[in-house]
Amino acid sequence: MTIVLEDYRSSPGLDEELAALGYAAVQGWPDQRPVTPAMVRSLLRPGGMTATTLAMHRDRNGRLLGAAALRWPATVTASGRLWGPIVHPTAQRAGLGRSLLDTLVGVVGSHPGVRFTTTDIPESRVAGWELFEQLGWRKDKPSALLARGLPADLPVRTLVPVRPVRPGEYVDAALSELFTLDRPHLCASTARDTFARWSADARYTADGLLLAGEVDKLSGAALVYVSRHESDDEPAEALLSDVLVDSRLDPTDAAEVRTALVTSALRMANGTNAAVARAFVDNLELRDTLQSMGFVEVDRIRHYIST
Repeated sequence: MTIVLEDYRSSPGLDEELAALGYAAVQGWPDQRPVTPAMVRSLLRPGGMTATTLAMHRDRNGRLLGAAALRWPATVTASGRLWGPIVHPTAQRAGLGRSLLDTLVGVVGSHPGVRFTTTDIPESRVAGWELFEQLGWRKDKPSALLARGLPADLPVRTLVPVRPVRPGEYVDAALSELFTLDRPHLCASTARDTFARWSADARYTADGLLLAGEVDKLSGAALVYVSRHESDDEPAEALLSDVLVDSRLDPTDAAEVRTALVTSALRMANGTNAAVARAFVDNLELRDTLQSMGFVEVDRIRHYIST
């Protein structure tokens, strides 16, 4: 079984192939969603100066049947991200996923000290997470996939004003500080690059970056990405990608900020004609807020860390 390793370089043809493979692999599972070339570009774009390592397997006719990738960390203190392995349904249960992962584990082994975390793996996809446990990867903090249909009925106003970022507005420092307050356990470079990471995503639009408060005193921020699939049968998705709240707020004020951000995110999603809103959540307070606003838990999500 031939696995080809190469540096990922975005191109329309390759991104479309990888998106089609990813979409075929999630169809029928709880995490079925629009997997688009823009999503592929965003997941595989380099996190720093090192190109993402892409592993692929094609059949004798050149058809892409499996892929996986290592997105290298930007700094020595950060973790990289493993995407996949993704295997086309027609090629599953033949050892291809294991071969792809073994190949990339060998690459990781030649870079001692570099850690990688997996992308989201639904608990219902047992074959996906069992592979990592068999190879000794360590289980990380779990999360949940929540979803609700759109449009959403929303209050006219919330207690906390929320607005989209203004054109040309400098928010890098404010978002960096907010990220540090909300997630002090993550490395400083991740916090510093918050706006750069968010805005570099191919799905980013300014109206999807929502701010609670003014830049000199942000109490919260939320990020929404909208994806539309080439197939009309797949509903357009509004992904609530991130929600940050100032941890210095008392619980009541923090809850009001969180509710206002989610309300504004759903209002933004209503305006895009998306049919479903989704969120991958590891924060209990955010999960409770989403569920109070009509989201339901679709599946539990597992993550693993390389050893």
